[in-house]
Amino acid sequence: MASYEQSKSSKLWSVRFRIANGNEKKHMRLSGYRTKKEAQQGYLDFMSSYAPDEPVKNDRFLFYDLFEEYCLYAKSRMKESSYYDFTSKANLHILPYFKDFSVKEIKPLDVVHWQNGLTTQSYKYKCNLRGYLSSILKYAEMYHDIPNPVKKVEYIRNVEMPKEMHFWTEVEFKKFINEVDRIDHKSFFSFLYFTGCRRGEALALNWEDFDFANAKVRINKSITRKIEGKSWLVTTPKNASSIRTISLPANLLSLLEEYRKWQKQKYPDAIFVFGSYAPFAGTNIDRSFSEFCKKANVERIRIHDLRHSHASFLISKGISVVAIAKRLGHKNIEQTLNTYSHMMPDEDKKLIEYLENI
Repeated sequence: MASYEQSKSSKLWSVRFRIANGNEKKHMRLSGYRTKKEAQQGYLDFMSSYAPDEPVKNDRFLFYDLFEEYCLYAKSRMKESSYYDFTSKANLHILPYFKDFSVKEIKPLDVVHWQNGLTTQSYKYKCNLRGYLSSILKYAEMYHDIPNPVKKVEYIRNVEMPKEMHFWTEVEFKKFINEVDRIDHKSFFSFLYFTGCRRGEALALNWEDFDFANAKVRINKSITRKIEGKSWLVTTPKNASSIRTISLPANLLSLLEEYRKWQKQKYPDAIFVFGSYAPFAGTNIDRSFSEFCKKANVERIRIHDLRHSHASFLISKGISVVAIAKRLGHKNIEQTLNTYSHMMPDEDKKLIEYLENI
C-alpha cells in the first residue's frame, strides 16, 4: 500500500510505494504536494498511466502486492463508503494473515485456517470478509491467471443464535415522542417512525424532496460517515430499490410544516432538513435519543429500530408484504419476509377453516 508523510520543514506531502519492474519490485517516491489529497491524486495519476515492461510472472508475486493492485482497481468501481469499508476491514483482518503469501501458493486449506481464526466477529461480518478475500483472488484469476482457492472452500457455517429484533409498539412510541421537547429532534424521530426510512436517507433530505401538496417525499440519496478524511458525505442510497417515493400521513406533515417554519427562522439558509448546514451529528442525535428514552421510561432501542417499529406497526394492521417492501425500499419481497416473517400472524387455523368450507 502507498504511505503518505508530511515534511516537518517544508510542510509538503510525499508518497512512497512500490511498482512492478519486470520480475522485480522498485521503490518509488513522489513529493512536492501541498496537501495529502493532492499526494493521493498524484499517486493515482501515476499508477493509472504506469505500464510495466511485462506483467509480474514470478511465483513470488506476493499477496501484499496483489492487494495494492486490487485496491487501485476497486477504488474506481466501488462507492466511496463501500471502498472505505473494504479497506478498513481488509487491512485489519485479511492483509495481516496473507500479506507474505505468494499468491500462487495460497491453498484452500490456508483459506480454511484463516476462516477458522475469525473467532470474535459475527457471522455476517465473517461472510463479508470472505467475500472481500474472494474478490481479491478473483481479480488475480482474471488478470494474472492464478486460480482462486476460495472457490473450493465451504461457506462459513452460521452457528449463531438468531438475534431478537427490538422494536416499539404504538403505545411505546407515543410515550417516547411525547417526552421529546426539541422540535428538530421530535421531527426527525417522528419521520423515521412514520416512514420506516433509514437514518442516512432521512439525514440527506432537502426540503425540495418534499411534495407537501401531494403528501409525499422522494428518497434518492443517503448520508454516509464511512469516508476517509470527511465527517460525512452525500451518496447514492443503499441499492436501486431504495430510490422511492413515500406517502406521508397528515399528522407527520403538520409537524414537519411547523418544524420548517422554526428552522427557517433559526437557520435561514439551511441545506438539510434534519440539521442545518450539515446533517445532525451522530453522537448528538444518539445522546438525545437515549435521554428521551430514559425520560419516557421505555426500552432503549437503536434509532435504526424505529424502522423495524414502523414495519411491525404496518404488519399488525394487515398491510400486504408487497406494500411494506416497497415502502421500506427492499430489493424484493423475500428480503421483507426474511426480516419480518416472525412478526406476521400465524393464519394456519384460518386457512384450514376456509378450506373446510369449500
